[in-house]
Amino acid sequence: MDANPTDILHDLLRARGLSVAQGDGTTVVGNPLHPLFSSVLTTVNGRYLTGYGYELGEQGDEVATADRFAFLLGAPAMVPPPSGGRTSPTEVLP
Repeated sequence: MDANPTDILHDLLRARGLSVAQGDGTTVVGNPLHPLFSSVLTTVNGRYLTGYGYELGEQGDEVATADRFAFLLGAPAMVPPPSGGRTSPTEVLP
């Protein structure tokens, strides 16, 4: 069974530390560290839009869309670990 693209996006947003609240056909995404940083997320014709009509991406490109939304709300984007094998931003290098 294929996953719903919007559910995938919600999971990616949560993985970036954002709060996702769904209800009555709307989704509100917020930065829990900055309560005033939040936006409504809608999907129109396969495109993800903020409540202000700003297009963040399209269905099928949820990873980049989540990165854009995280940037917009002041949350860090997820990046792969550097090639040196370091897996944590707090890990001390030799």
